[in-house]
Amino acid sequence: MHASGSRLTRIDALRVEASNRCFYRIHSDGANLVLMTSPPELERNDQFVALAQLFAARAIPVPKVAASNFEQGWFLMSDLGTVHLEEAYATGEREPAIKAAIDTLVVLGDIRDPRIEPYDADRLNMELAIFTEWFVGNLLQQDARADATEAPFALLVEAAEAQPRSCVHRDYHCRNLLYNDGTLGIVDFQDALHGPVLYDLASLLRDCYYTFDESEIDRWLNYFAALTPSLRAQEQPTIKRWFDFIAVQRQLKAIGIFARLHLRDGKSSHLPHIMPVLARLIQLTGIYPELQQLNVQLSRCTKPATQAIDALRFDTR
Repeated sequence: MHASGSRLTRIDALRVEASNRCFYRIHSDGANLVLMTSPPELERNDQFVALAQLFAARAIPVPKVAASNFEQGWFLMSDLGTVHLEEAYATGEREPAIKAAIDTLVVLGDIRDPRIEPYDADRLNMELAIFTEWFVGNLLQQDARADATEAPFALLVEAAEAQPRSCVHRDYHCRNLLYNDGTLGIVDFQDALHGPVLYDLASLLRDCYYTFDESEIDRWLNYFAALTPSLRAQEQPTIKRWFDFIAVQRQLKAIGIFARLHLRDGKSSHLPHIMPVLARLIQLTGIYPELQQLNVQLSRCTKPATQAIDALRFDTR
């Protein structure tokens, strides 16, 4: 499984986020490759390959699939490099890396294809339910009353539905984006949908793993809006509200997924991220009067969440 005439020198397991898939970098004295093993009974491997081909044809920097076996669930791909945006943010490449990520979003957003399904209200609500079920109900062991979140959740979904639509990656954050020698690379794109135009930008700038200053967020939000025709007619306060509300929806989902990873899947790696994301959610929802009910509910979660996660600290790794 390596290029003809090249010699395999090392295989390294790569970090995996919230996924059933595993990745290995295959080093050789020729071009490096990445092997992805992806259980066909758990992952939509056909969608991964179809979108890899579709996005590559539109100049989106995704890996090229060189060989595959759908039955066994393995895929040999080109290597996009080793430096994630999370690492690039600490270097002199920070500004060009962020700009490249946002410029690519503009191109990605214009893609239309019947294989890219709609990101509709039902799916948005289903994702919010992950928060109430797995974080509030299962991790905190509290009564996940629907009436406590029904009104603010409806506002979040309404704001998402009001946005112009675009192709969205849905996990466009600093650990799924690479930046090597001035070139962006994108992975984990197989769940792309057609949804709110600001979703991916919110994933990037209100990242669960990295915190930007508000002034920097505003600067890049304005930059993206100026490049996006569907946003040019909108007032800046409307754009910022849409951006913040979809960020709240995404971060609530993320907290629920982080809890589910531990409780259902036995993966404790994301437990340390719950409290920082919760703190940022409390701060963000506190800005908007219409989200005060949600702000109160989130604030009430702080103490029991700290206690629950501290009790599990021996599992975190």
